[in-house]
Amino acid sequence: MRPWVRAETLPRVRTWSLSQVWLRTLAVIVAGAIVAGLAFLYLWQGCAITALQAQRAQYVLALVELERERILLEVQVQEACGPAALRARARALGMGPFTPDRIIHLEDDQRTSP
Repeated sequence: MRPWVRAETLPRVRTWSLSQVWLRTLAVIVAGAIVAGLAFLYLWQGCAITALQAQRAQYVLALVELERERILLEVQVQEACGPAALRARARALGMGPFTPDRIIHLEDDQRTSP
């Protein structure tokens, strides 16, 4: 088989090479980029952790405030349903302890013996 393209007609490809200075420069730039990227990630992670800690502190403060409010409401319920409050409401309705003149003894007129 005959090749369709002759080797003489193809352009000569020059080999790609870098001098030692350019290789070192490129290595320093790549290493610097990696170090800068890692430093950025470290600082970003620190900021994220700080923000999360601040948010957690807000939630803890809100939880403490809700706990205080729950205790206050519990005390108010106990005061509203306690014996002193019931006694005051009963007196406001006209109820009070029985006096001997208000006690009626029922006597059984028909005493039947079994």
